[in-house]
Amino acid sequence: MAAINVKSEIKPLKKVLLHRPGNELLNLTPDTLERLLFDDIPFLEVAQAEHDAFAQVLRDNGVEVVYLEDLMAEVLDLGEDIRDEFLRQWIKEAGIVTEKWASKIYNFMIDYAGDDNKKLVLKSMEGIKLNEVRYSKEDSLVDYMTDDTELVADPMPNLYFTRDPFACIGNGVSLNRMYSVTRNRETIYGEYIFKYHPDFRGQVDKYFDRYADFHIEGGDILNLNDKVLAIGISQRTQPDAIELLANKIFHDEKASVDTIL
Repeated sequence: MAAINVKSEIKPLKKVLLHRPGNELLNLTPDTLERLLFDDIPFLEVAQAEHDAFAQVLRDNGVEVVYLEDLMAEVLDLGEDIRDEFLRQWIKEAGIVTEKWASKIYNFMIDYAGDDNKKLVLKSMEGIKLNEVRYSKEDSLVDYMTDDTELVADPMPNLYFTRDPFACIGNGVSLNRMYSVTRNRETIYGEYIFKYHPDFRGQVDKYFDRYADFHIEGGDILNLNDKVLAIGISQRTQPDAIELLANKIFHDEKASVDTIL
């Protein structure tokens, strides 16, 4: 069976990828809501209870539920070199650009997680506040002037919308370049899962890449049937991106899609 096989939005669901809301919601503040694309701060306990009920309904109907954080932890378990590659890339994409702070955050994450790679993955989603990291206000003017509750690395509170960062199309995937900077960071997990995870490595055609020049999001991509794909043009999905995606699909001999609306 193909690693990915999605050719309809309404046929019986067999397997689904979810993310359980986590401590990333606790790192939302009134000052960061607009930047992180939230109107209000959700109550984590209620969000998790609602999610768990939703996931159980899926299981009760014979759907296999897999979690983004588990797949990513399994990738990091494959070797320290992959974990090192991911962590350094995650730090760079979090906007930590100085050598001093990149080193501090790297060491913090390693110490925080120990040998538990799922703990590392969840922390990368949760974000980091300055007061969690060992530092002295005497180290530099920047450190002296920075409030210790400020975020060093932003959380990713939108991750439970797992359809947006990467969308399944037939036996392939669109690994999207997201419209907003804060959400584009979410696609790093898809990059590593499809590159390294044994369930997907070398088995999934990539129809769009997160490093493309134009943005597209999974909520605009609909599999109408095995031959017809509909893609909406919106604030988050540019026509240029649709042309790139269509070109890749139409040049894939294994793809069954022959019409894109």
